[in-house]
Amino acid sequence: MKNTMKKLGLSAAAVAMLFTTSANAGSVGGFGGALEVTQDAQWAADIGDRAASYTKQLQQYYTQLQQYAIQWQEWQRKVMGLRLMAQNIRQLPENMKNQFLNMAQQMKQSLEQGQAIAYTAANINQRFERSFKGYDQYLQQAQGGNLDFSSVYKNIYRTTKDTALNALKSLGIQERDLQNDQHFMGRLRNAMNSAKGTEAAIAVANQLAYHQTESIQKLQKTVMTQANLQAEWIAHQNDTEAARQAEIKAMDSDLLPEGGGHEMPGF
Repeated sequence: MKNTMKKLGLSAAAVAMLFTTSANAGSVGGFGGALEVTQDAQWAADIGDRAASYTKQLQQYYTQLQQYAIQWQEWQRKVMGLRLMAQNIRQLPENMKNQFLNMAQQMKQSLEQGQAIAYTAANINQRFERSFKGYDQYLQQAQGGNLDFSSVYKNIYRTTKDTALNALKSLGIQERDLQNDQHFMGRLRNAMNSAKGTEAAIAVANQLAYHQTESIQKLQKTVMTQANLQAEWIAHQNDTEAARQAEIKAMDSDLLPEGGGHEMPGF
């Protein structure tokens, strides 16, 4: 993807990445012609490694999402504290305003990172189904044909984008303002120049924190489900291949002459 995952850092309203991210996962090539047994075995091992690497990547995303969920819950708590303070004193002190703006910047970055994970997980799903043809049927059987990971990720992606943009419009912040961090922060700071604007900005941050906490939990569950199904499919394929090899070995043993392996007299 063009935007590499930044550190866990996170920010309150946002979706610049929604309009700029793309993924660059390696493609899986085909093969042609007859293969020697050793080449066939090596190719099968490579395919297994590639499938496993996709699943391992999803498991790493799951761990990242756990960290994001904890961070968003912490932000929810802080935003609520600032909201109570603003209601009592009307206008935040400058140092508290700066703390809020820094938190907002982190929340924005976190939204972008969550969107990046959703985008890449959907991409992994599509590549996995294309590369390992039997997985599509396996997935339908496992989920009764009702679960389409790509659609789930797309819905999370779109809902988060719409929620962020609609919330920010109340502060006069538009989609174009999200393309540049400095521009976004400038617009947010200007919105907080009045007591009313400060209260509105904190309310928007609270709305985004609440929504994103739910979105991260849904994304986390979807990623783990996808990783588990892929791992089950890999295990199923391994069992099938092991049974096939055992059958071939048994057939070879039956074809060998009694006491096979000994040289014929005179040779």
